[in-house]
Amino acid sequence: MLTAMQKKSRVSKTLPVLLALLILFSLIIPSCKPGTGLSDEQKLELIHDIKAFEKKLGFNDTSNFLTYSDEIEAYDYYFYTSSTELPYSLDDPKLQTGIGTRKSVTIDPKKYDAYFYSIPSIAGVGTPVTKSLLHNPLYRFIHIIFHEDWQEQIDLPLGIEEPCSEVVSYTAAILFTEERFGSDSEVHKTLKKHFSNKLRESEIYADYYEKLSAVYERFHAGEIADTEIFIRKEGLLDSMGNELRNVWGGGKPSQLNNAFIAFQMTYLRHLPIMHEVLSATDFDLIEAIAIFRSMPEQGSSYDNLDGVKAIEKKVTDYLYDNLPESQVN
Repeated sequence: MLTAMQKKSRVSKTLPVLLALLILFSLIIPSCKPGTGLSDEQKLELIHDIKAFEKKLGFNDTSNFLTYSDEIEAYDYYFYTSSTELPYSLDDPKLQTGIGTRKSVTIDPKKYDAYFYSIPSIAGVGTPVTKSLLHNPLYRFIHIIFHEDWQEQIDLPLGIEEPCSEVVSYTAAILFTEERFGSDSEVHKTLKKHFSNKLRESEIYADYYEKLSAVYERFHAGEIADTEIFIRKEGLLDSMGNELRNVWGGGKPSQLNNAFIAFQMTYLRHLPIMHEVLSATDFDLIEAIAIFRSMPEQGSSYDNLDGVKAIEKKVTDYLYDNLPESQVN
């Protein structure tokens, strides 16, 4: 997930306090949430097993999820940008960020597209188990813990960290739930389906990102009239929403706009190459992790979007050049 909207510090701590804190948690947390299959206490106990599984995969210790916060529901962020401009990703200054909710923030919808998101956890700050994280469905609870803990293992722009974290965390969660709950368990099957859906939707986002960017470019060049731009935009967003609905089922994304798409592209633009690395190792996550740890430019500073893109290119070029030869077609 996100990193408090700034480059995070790296932490590496052990897990000596978690089990002791479980006794305290049981006194302050309601016992069960419908639909999870586990009580709140059991989910907190599961964190110890997830952390142990991470160690087997080669994760370094983090200080995430060692405590429970009864005071923090979630971290409320919003992202906004021009209604006729599509930022590159969360690393793009054109996608501006603030803290607040729809009730506390007023943004002119004629000028800006806004995306409001209550984030259950944030990497790099010793994030506690928040109320919203604890009460997430079990598959998402497990996935988020793996995601945040992996994100602290590497130090690159978010456009690299996030898709890498998605591939590692989904794969780790799938392996963990198969071992812990069985291959026929609902949580295991749900994670496999969601990972597959993520890969499918990455293609949709890439396609419509290019289509929308081209329309906005023509608008700013004076080739599309003010009266027409929003009609074209709405038509593309409607088509995009239908395609996403076909992937996930249910309705269209409720906040499908420029800010939301730019946010999602942070996770999805380089998801295919991260998955290709995993596939090239014959889905050996430990081997894939070794490749991800060796990605260049870690810790490099960048002052602007061009710097971000330059680092991303060096990383993706490196990954393509270092795919295990035995698996490359």
